[in-house]
Amino acid sequence: CYYNKLIINKYMNIQDFLKIIKNRFGVLMAFLGFFIAIALLVTLVQPLKYRASSRLLVMQNNTGSDFYTISKSNQYFGALLAETVSSGSFFELASSANSNINWAYFGDNYKKQVKTWKKTIEARSVGDTGIMEINIYHPNSEQARLISLAVDNLILTQNSLYQNSDTNIKMRIIDQPIISAYPVKPNLLINFGAALSLGILLGLAYSY
Repeated sequence: CYYNKLIINKYMNIQDFLKIIKNRFGVLMAFLGFFIAIALLVTLVQPLKYRASSRLLVMQNNTGSDFYTISKSNQYFGALLAETVSSGSFFELASSANSNINWAYFGDNYKKQVKTWKKTIEARSVGDTGIMEINIYHPNSEQARLISLAVDNLILTQNSLYQNSDTNIKMRIIDQPIISAYPVKPNLLINFGAALSLGILLGLAYSY
């Protein structure tokens, strides 16, 4: 009998809750509309950006070390380069090496240039594989491709600037820049998915 009462009470609570939602459906829609409007505003104020993705492999010619040591060294250097490419010094190196890119997009002073550059380039070391993944985001897909090519070329030819003289590390491109067919920033699925979730949860909580 006790368990039957629990089941009946639970059923009644669900029925009561559904009745509340039905009676306050307009409130729920108001919450949804509010958060969707915010998501739409946040999306529209940001420029749509394409992505150019490439991957490079860290290689080391050192027969005097065991495989584990070489692997860890490659992993460390890949992580170091991933941090370096978003720096102001790397931006200056890139902007002085390629004249086909519209560098005016990054601004007319150093502070603004570095800030925009950090939003344009995203680099990471993939686990302990020694592989670097570089993503370039830009409103113009062709500019994204050109910047990606310039960055990859600098990493191939100028990586010695960021390593000790006693190391022998080289880079190899394993994936040329791949351009997204559609803008990937801002992420519409995340923005509107979050808006729907917050609208429904807060609307239900308020109604209850």
